[in-house]
Amino acid sequence: MSAALALEKPLVIAYLGPEATNTHAAALKKFGGSVDYRPMPSLADVFTAVEKGEADYGVVPIENSTEGSVRDSLDLFVETPLKIVAELQLEIEHTLLSHEPLENIKRVYSKDQALAQCRRWLQRHLPHAQLVDVDSTALGVQRAAKEKGAAAVGPRLAGERYGVPAAATRIQDQKNNTSRFGILGREPSGAVGKGHDKTSLLVSLHHEPGALLRALTPFHRRKLNLTRIESRPSRLRPWDYIFFLDVSGHYDEPAMQKALADLRRQCPLVKWLGSYPASKSV
Repeated sequence: MSAALALEKPLVIAYLGPEATNTHAAALKKFGGSVDYRPMPSLADVFTAVEKGEADYGVVPIENSTEGSVRDSLDLFVETPLKIVAELQLEIEHTLLSHEPLENIKRVYSKDQALAQCRRWLQRHLPHAQLVDVDSTALGVQRAAKEKGAAAVGPRLAGERYGVPAAATRIQDQKNNTSRFGILGREPSGAVGKGHDKTSLLVSLHHEPGALLRALTPFHRRKLNLTRIESRPSRLRPWDYIFFLDVSGHYDEPAMQKALADLRRQCPLVKWLGSYPASKSV
């Protein structure tokens, strides 16, 4: 994929950095080595880089099979004009990285999601260590490389990149720990067809009985499979929520268009976040 795209122009791919995060690994898996990678200090910066044309595509984590959705990513979809143009599922293995033996570790740095995915292991083996949330797993490894008594939870790649050895491997609580990443672009992607597409939507509802049931009925009537639904605070009013939906099928398919027309007649907001090929674990 990356070789074909690079023939047109040098591609720039933004991702949550620094180098050697799980998002970096997902970007490498998707685009290969023939593109220009740009690590960003935050998820918001990834969105901004693509919106402003500083990057052609962005890679952001969306959800994890153990800990659920990445809330910061979902919240950023509310305002962005970008579309999800592809997705990637990646099995995540966490490593405890430190220059110290376990008994000397006083602090463990990592992204909140990574710490949560290893919660039971950390409680069992490092019950007295302080768990410190940082912006990325790789940033945590950078800190562990410099501080006495420190460790980090992150990918083995980050330990190799920043010179921090593995103190323990495969410390995630669930064996099949998988994360789903979204590829952001300024233009939507076309349909693959044959039932292999997925559409993501953002929907708000009126505060009245049966509103959610009525919002889901247009998909049921047309036998469109709803694969995911999640609510998030709208941040507009207390106790007001928006819903993120994943539906099997492409935005341009007639059944999807009819379902969305019904939805728009009854919902204050229906935002199309993108349609893209549904991925499998790699």
